[in-house]
Amino acid sequence: FPSHDITNNMRSTSIVRAVDTGTYTITLNSLRANAFTETVTTASIKRVLWSTNGSILIVRNGVPILSLTNNGQFDLDHSGYTIANNSNQTISITITTGGSIVMELSKTATYNVDPFTGQTL
Repeated sequence: FPSHDITNNMRSTSIVRAVDTGTYTITLNSLRANAFTETVTTASIKRVLWSTNGSILIVRNGVPILSLTNNGQFDLDHSGYTIANNSNQTISITITTGGSIVMELSKTATYNVDPFTGQTL
């Protein structure tokens, strides 16, 4: 069965993993480490690792961002870059035929808790 999971870290990155044929929707809200204190406003792709015997398409706001085949990796962060096109929009991942993808996303967010005192703002 197709599946995906997201690992979120407060004031840090999110890791998205998707496996098998299907379309996976990653909203900015699904990148929150804590729904009560964190509001994610943008997310950019820092790293991508993939393997597929078909293709993997990543789209944001109807705009294709990445079209991937075979297998490989992009370590954009290491080069000082990210893929930030439509960074305030939902990410749609479509895997055709089969495969898997792992993406590390940087994110910007606002917080309603002071990071030093833990007090609600």
